[in-house]
Amino acid sequence: MPNIDDLIRDKLSKDGQVLNLKASFLREVGAKELAKREELKEVRALDLSQNGIGDEGVRAIAESDVLPNLRNLNLASNNISDEGAKCLANSKKLNKLRSLQLVVNDISEEGEKILRNSTDLTSLTSLKFRV
Repeated sequence: MPNIDDLIRDKLSKDGQVLNLKASFLREVGAKELAKREELKEVRALDLSQNGIGDEGVRAIAESDVLPNLRNLNLASNNISDEGAKCLANSKKLNKLRSLQLVVNDISEEGEKILRNSTDLTSLTSLKFRV
């Protein structure tokens, strides 16, 4: 796994609102580490696509106290199943999330339905499962 401090320093926008970590080889452990980083409190857009973070990585993001301002989350191509979809759907922390991308994952129609019917993701206006 790459050094999280280096990634944040190199990839976080100057205003602290955009973090693009596409294809950064984070895996589950990297997502869990990111979910604890106080310096991400102002992040509004987070791209974690193509990182293989899986369901446990998604759980860490969904339960994170340091991403309260997150509006756009790209989790495309991350080996996420219905379990990860449930974590997102039941997240009490991502209530400002407006856009969620989950293309190229292992989420079934049931998982999609759980996300679409989420009573916690009340700000969500864009939910993408297919290219």
